[in-house]
Amino acid sequence: MVEGESGGGGVGCRTVLLLMSHRALFIQIVRALESLPASLRENAVNVQALEEHRFDLSYIGFLDEQIHLNPRGPDWTERLKRRRTALFPFCDETLLRGKVQVGESDFAVEIDLHTKTVVHWEQYEVEQIK
Repeated sequence: MVEGESGGGGVGCRTVLLLMSHRALFIQIVRALESLPASLRENAVNVQALEEHRFDLSYIGFLDEQIHLNPRGPDWTERLKRRRTALFPFCDETLLRGKVQVGESDFAVEIDLHTKTVVHWEQYEVEQIK
């Protein structure tokens, strides 16, 4: 179905096509970036929770507050500092975010849809999430 046609699909069809293209784009970008862990690149096809999202300065403020409070210790605070540094330039921009689970690790990957590049990624061990 071509965008703009109805045929019973309407917006739902466009959404499915958009998500399919986002999925293919995510897989292609992650697989191509050699600086990402090999396990992530090899399992990019298993992406879950793929979504477009955006944040504003209130999220940056939240990160600043958490960095200042240091509630989960120095390792977590360093993670938040890296996240803030990487994501701040993309405030009010739409990013593509996906999660990939590989064994006992979860990866979160943020992609700039304009440049089609990974702007940030994080790895979590399953026990860190609980």
